[in-house]
Amino acid sequence: MLVVVVYCVFLLMIGVSLRRPLGALREGQRQRANLERELRALAEAPELPAVTSAHLSPALARLFDETRLLRTSLEEPLQAVRAWQAADRNPWLARVDVGDGSDLDRLEEVDVALVNARRGVWDWLGMVDDLPEADRETLAGLGLSVGAVRAALEERDAFRRTSVEARKESARIERLVMHVRAGLERFEGALSRATRAGLYR
Repeated sequence: MLVVVVYCVFLLMIGVSLRRPLGALREGQRQRANLERELRALAEAPELPAVTSAHLSPALARLFDETRLLRTSLEEPLQAVRAWQAADRNPWLARVDVGDGSDLDRLEEVDVALVNARRGVWDWLGMVDDLPEADRETLAGLGLSVGAVRAALEERDAFRRTSVEARKESARIERLVMHVRAGLERFEGALSRATRAGLYR
């Protein structure tokens, strides 16, 4: 009997010691799969047409570039929440941390992506607010307003995960991000189509 207990304790020690390297291997595989998924998404994305901002004032040209960059970076929370939803096969895994590579790591990825997105949108709104008066008048003349983007950001729990259930969160986060992106696309499109004559007549 003592031999069986010693043997079980020995097996338990081996299992515990193998947990971290096996978890690290699993995490490496997951990160590689995430990278491959993101590279595929970039390869499949339509190429952005080359647009010049030479007709814009320096502040509006910078806003145009930052708008484009922010719109592209908002793909990060979408990718994170889609990966979380795709991996959510067992609801218990969302509540139990089993070590490296667990669903709690995916939740952290979603949270970090949402924090980055929220900070990026706030910074963009600050950039619009800090525009010189003449450039703000130009935006008004183009019919551009930050109202839709600001309203989305001020929604309750905007850019925050409120649940550990992927299906419940995915639709809400995607709706929010797509709403913000639509507002950014309006800015980008109007600024790219505006001509120097139309801006400053």
